[in-house]
Amino acid sequence: MSRRLIWFVTVFIGLAMTALILVQAYWIKNAIQVNYQQFEQLITRSMYDIAWQVEHLEASKVIVKKMDGSPDTSDLWLTNRRVFIDRVIAGMLNVQADIEKRIPARDLENVINSVFTESGIDLPYEYAVIRWNNETAYSSKNFDAIGKDIYRIQLFPNDRFPNSNYLVVYFPDKKSFLFKSLSYFTLSSLILTLIITASFALTVFIMFRQKRLSEIRNDFVSNMTHELKTPISTISLASQMLGDKSIPQEIKKTEYISKIISEECKRLSSQVEKVLQTAVFDKGRLKLRMGEVNMHEMISGVIENFSIQVKSRGGKITSSLKAEDFILMADQVHITNLLSNLLDNAIKYCDRNPEIAVETANKNDFLLISVRDNGIGISRNDQKRIFEKFYRVPTGNIHSVKGFGLGLSYVKMIAEEHHGFVEVESELYEGSTFNVYLPLNETGNHAKD
Repeated sequence: MSRRLIWFVTVFIGLAMTALILVQAYWIKNAIQVNYQQFEQLITRSMYDIAWQVEHLEASKVIVKKMDGSPDTSDLWLTNRRVFIDRVIAGMLNVQADIEKRIPARDLENVINSVFTESGIDLPYEYAVIRWNNETAYSSKNFDAIGKDIYRIQLFPNDRFPNSNYLVVYFPDKKSFLFKSLSYFTLSSLILTLIITASFALTVFIMFRQKRLSEIRNDFVSNMTHELKTPISTISLASQMLGDKSIPQEIKKTEYISKIISEECKRLSSQVEKVLQTAVFDKGRLKLRMGEVNMHEMISGVIENFSIQVKSRGGKITSSLKAEDFILMADQVHITNLLSNLLDNAIKYCDRNPEIAVETANKNDFLLISVRDNGIGISRNDQKRIFEKFYRVPTGNIHSVKGFGLGLSYVKMIAEEHHGFVEVESELYEGSTFNVYLPLNETGNHAKD
């Protein structure tokens, strides 16, 4: 997949995600509005029910009073119902008593509680009865309507001479109630949107990662072809020289040509081994052959092998092996390869006479092996990726450096397989220091140089 197509797919999916989020936000907003309107209608209807029941309650009280206060009530009732009803209605229409007497606070609270319960309104509320002149007749204990969303209804609107008394109610937890009523819908929508967004981000990440891996693999194949082709070509030429009968035997320098063939075979074998080691590690088949390893002896041997190569470049390699505990349980072959890779990089990535220092020390429960060089250094951005497989640091003017980008990833793998780790300290153009930490054997031996 081309980079242009990846960007097109990314933009297209991004627009679709944006549209989805906007639609989700629109539906959530509409749901909130609908829920708010339904709540408003429910409260309005309940307020009318409260006003009606208050009137009904007063009417009941008047009837009871008329029946209890007139000695001939039973006769009127039995003989002339119309006269009795007219008297009750007249008493109700000519009421001039204060609102506190007509509907006491306790009776009003009972009515409000009853109506709200029947309507399914399970919310704490505060109320007050307000006279026509805005004076408070009585109210609930914590009533404070300032800044509140209040509901208002006139009490006894059917009086012949209405005094415009009003019931005022508000709900302190109204907003939280409305939010909770939509919390499941809103939360599920948000979770779904987050899942889709995360899936989109993961898809884009995988596409770009696959593209980068594809480019890395192409570079790897190119480098591998070059690295394998060079020794093969050299061996082929040397073999032709040995087999060319036109060249006199004394001129062929058989010993020299044989040495060239041997060195190139070693080089070819080393490159193939690196690739095979990485492939085996990827498949989880790497098995370490653990044994006691004298790290100082091993390090000294590797340094001696590289000393000729360093001297040929006009440089020097030194060691300062100061660790007191240096006997480890480790795989000697892989640990040797680990150090060899670090020294090989220190030589290759140097644009001057190489100066390499190898040091050891004990840090807590680890043996620290440090390899310091005066090479071209590594930028901070590259330091984040140098241990990735197939990644190769740009070498600037050093065009002779070739490789598969496997060396440092192999170093990291082996260190971690030994339950250790590796760190890098570097500044561009000021050299690098690689610190390898390997855990000391818990029952390890103590030795002296």
